[in-house]
Amino acid sequence: MLFSKLKTSTRIALIFTLFSSVLLFVFVIILNAYYFYNWRIDERNEVTDRTEQTATHIFARRNGSGADAADEMNRFSQRILEQWGMIETTEGGSFVSPDWNKAKPNFLWLYQSGSSWYVRYVFPFRKIGNIGLPYDITEHIHGQVSLFRTSLLLIIVFLIIIAFSSFFFAYSSLRPLSKIIRYIHSFKIGSPLPEFPVSGPKNDEFVIVAEALSEAFKKIQSQTDVLQQFSTDAAHEFKTPLMVLRSEIDYALKSGEYRTGLENIREQINVLDMMVATLLTIARVEKEPVEKEKIDISALLEETIAEEEQIFSGKHLYIIKNIPKNRIISSNRSMLRIIIMNLLDNAFKYTDAGEIRVTLDTDGFSIQDTGIGIEKGNLDKIWDRLYREDSSRSIRSGYWLGLFLVKSIAEKLGYAIRVESEKGKGSIFSVRF
Repeated sequence: MLFSKLKTSTRIALIFTLFSSVLLFVFVIILNAYYFYNWRIDERNEVTDRTEQTATHIFARRNGSGADAADEMNRFSQRILEQWGMIETTEGGSFVSPDWNKAKPNFLWLYQSGSSWYVRYVFPFRKIGNIGLPYDITEHIHGQVSLFRTSLLLIIVFLIIIAFSSFFFAYSSLRPLSKIIRYIHSFKIGSPLPEFPVSGPKNDEFVIVAEALSEAFKKIQSQTDVLQQFSTDAAHEFKTPLMVLRSEIDYALKSGEYRTGLENIREQINVLDMMVATLLTIARVEKEPVEKEKIDISALLEETIAEEEQIFSGKHLYIIKNIPKNRIISSNRSMLRIIIMNLLDNAFKYTDAGEIRVTLDTDGFSIQDTGIGIEKGNLDKIWDRLYREDSSRSIRSGYWLGLFLVKSIAEKLGYAIRVESEKGKGSIFSVRF
């Protein structure tokens, strides 16, 4: 619980220090075990060699002395017992020194007698049997203890160095994070974006995080600017019909001519209703999931064109349709219908004379008109909410929310939409599936 409350840099430093301490302890154990094993093997070999020399000396006196094998064996056994040892013969007999039975060695066969340390070695010898002998290892034990103490002292020194180094490098490596935190705190909506906080290689983790945050802040700033502009434009656009409504009501009450005033009021209510409906459609499209189905795009285009022709029948425009029959695609019918209807509505609305050409191919469709066109410098702006080329004109004479809705739905469906236009020469809107 306490560990989880520490800062990340502190946790990293502690983890590295603990990990290093474990490695150092393992190294010390291995080093001491290796030292213990080596001198113990060396001493065992020395005891074996010394026993061999004793046996050779005793059994070599047999020649010319008249001694038999039993006497020689007794002398050899006596020499082993004098060294506090023991013998277990192959015939089942045993010779054990009292001191051998008194000593209580530990699991390493080490025992202490006074201030001296001994180790017991039991080994098979010639054809006599197993021989056990103690050996004074006091000097080795002192060396072993000295090595262990020195190792522990070095562990403490190295751990202090490692701990300081770990904390230093942890804080140093995470220092860019504090810059990123200050960068986040310095971000304020509506203010210029703060300076990019971190520099370095493009594949550096902190640079990647900082760049991602910077891009996110740019999007937030952009969306905030759009929202503020939208709020201003929406307030203006709602205010205009409301002012018309008020003036018409005042005029009707003063003059008593209600019919004309009511007709104008109804027209403004229709404008407001259209704006509210479009705003609700945008909100719904941005939230609802896309459910696709098999759609006859040819029939949908023909149907929508017929509706628009009926609405704008007074313009007598020439409609050219290059629409193959029975073209089936997978899409969302209601969303696709909104795209087609808005693009056709703009084409009819802003073309007073000439033609409208609708073309369908395997990759998508396009709607071309010979209307008023769009300034080249404004082609990217027409997709914004409530954008109108001429802000002094009525909302019904600009692109307002329709093209923003078209762009939103196209992106939702995964389509690409583009526009080509020249002022006074018409426009071409293309939708690529």
